[in-house]
Amino acid sequence: MNEIQKELLKVAGDMTASKERVKKHVLQQSINRRKPFRFTLLTVVLTLCVVGFMMVQLLTNETEQTSSLFHERQLEHFERLNQLMWPGKEQEFYKEEAYLSYEKLVAAYYFAKSVGIDYSKAELEAERKKQVEQLEMLYQASEYEALFQGLAPKQYVETYLEPLLPMYTTRTKLYALYKEKYPTFYAYQEVANIEAKRYFQAHYTEQATAFQKEHNIVIRTSSHGSSMVGTVAEVESNVFLFIEGVIPEDLDHMAEEQLAAKYEQANWYPVLDDFPVEQGDYITLTSMGTGSIEENGIVRKYGLLSKLEKLEPTSTKMLELENDKEVAQFLQDIPWQPAAYMKRPPEYSFEVEGVRIEMWKGYGGSIYLQKAGSGEIHLSANRAKELIAILGIEES
Repeated sequence: MNEIQKELLKVAGDMTASKERVKKHVLQQSINRRKPFRFTLLTVVLTLCVVGFMMVQLLTNETEQTSSLFHERQLEHFERLNQLMWPGKEQEFYKEEAYLSYEKLVAAYYFAKSVGIDYSKAELEAERKKQVEQLEMLYQASEYEALFQGLAPKQYVETYLEPLLPMYTTRTKLYALYKEKYPTFYAYQEVANIEAKRYFQAHYTEQATAFQKEHNIVIRTSSHGSSMVGTVAEVESNVFLFIEGVIPEDLDHMAEEQLAAKYEQANWYPVLDDFPVEQGDYITLTSMGTGSIEENGIVRKYGLLSKLEKLEPTSTKMLELENDKEVAQFLQDIPWQPAAYMKRPPEYSFEVEGVRIEMWKGYGGSIYLQKAGSGEIHLSANRAKELIAILGIEES
């Protein structure tokens, strides 16, 4: 990326070092968009620029919520910005990306206002000066002529970016608030964005849907996340360690090396105000994605979530075997294969010769067995019935 392209990113919004690090390390897997957590710089470009028209109305009447949250002219502006950053895409792509970024910034603004965040005239002036300086860099490159639409940098700011200044300033202050709230959680900005989206969906879905329909905007990407079940292994201030597929009693009864293997599927999540947790809670959460970052030689895994629910840990039944030798005889001639990680707790658990074995029901009556240090066995439906009979399990 050349210097001119870097300046284009700056014009689009706040390209701080922390945002760059989050993009590289924390959000490596997809959450709800076609790119990882939508933390990419190109998305931020659209996000931070896209909401101009809103501020035209907000500057006109700060104390009154407007019925029109979006504006066609601003949408077109950010479609042009998309076209410069991602040439050769379909028009539907540019419109969708522009709208999603537009909505993200609108949501951050209204959410910030709802928690009492405001801005000063001096802050707006500082933002205006920064935008003019950045545009002056772009203005020197002929490839960005289409962006300026014949306007000089100062005129461009007055025409398109002036309404954005309160939005930029407010969201920057929202991020600062969340940095204080989650000092040990690297993706604090995305925690703010997720909570802002929840707030926006609760209050402004009707307006957003109407604008999408009016301008034939089709949102093809999903923001639902993935559901996971597991246990809260540890709580540190405002973050908690979640181990997928582990039941609470595993924390007390599994050997350290077994837990270490499970911890490969563990991630630190933020403790949200609406969803408090305690160590040992058995929960299901909607994860918007996971990633990792290395700090001082230590790799910490992170995740983002949109909701959480506490469960009763009744999914695993512990079997007390009186015929463990018969079970051992059944299993001894079956080769153990490398184990695939199971993303849910086992239906049954039992011990054979002092070693714990976990059991999952598979498709078509088959079952999976996993044994620490040995691996996995996948039994066909017929063989599964034999083992179930030996174990004394009454099938419903």
